[in-house]
Amino acid sequence: MKISTLLIALLLTAFGYSQGSNYASSVGLSGGYAEDGFGIMATYNYHLNRNRYAQLSVFAAIAEDKGSFDIPYNIFTVQPGYFIKVWEQKNFKKYAVNVGGGAIIGYEVINNGNSLLETGAIIDAKSQFIYGVLVGLEGEITLSNDFSLLIKANEYYHINSDVGQFYPYAGLGLRYFLF
Repeated sequence: MKISTLLIALLLTAFGYSQGSNYASSVGLSGGYAEDGFGIMATYNYHLNRNRYAQLSVFAAIAEDKGSFDIPYNIFTVQPGYFIKVWEQKNFKKYAVNVGGGAIIGYEVINNGNSLLETGAIIDAKSQFIYGVLVGLEGEITLSNDFSLLIKANEYYHINSDVGQFYPYAGLGLRYFLF
């Protein structure tokens, strides 16, 4: 939990230093593949300058572990993070690639909170609060002054998850620049 506290402190510090700048904020929505199912992510970005932004995102996954038994689960997380532009098309600034990372805190619900499956089998995993870190990659294709197409890939490391410690998400969506 100390890592997430440190990342939140760094994010707030960066936000504090950026006050007074006139860079844009943006919101985004993406949907796509999450391990064993579907995920959706909403993001708010505070652009510190042309090459850096602080991000706060909310992620939800609806999935089903298909092993010996089919066990449905859901993951809901909040993720503060920080991203840096690592590549941008110099002509017209139409394409960009950003990398970043951050913290995760959330809740996983296994089998709708029931420890008993329909077959009578008992699940030893339990619904619980989870935490961890993430690394992310975002591709952006500018559509207009206000919109861009967003291609997003995150890898999560849940320190205490019963679903699995490593959890991927890949999605496609839109980003809208507020001002």
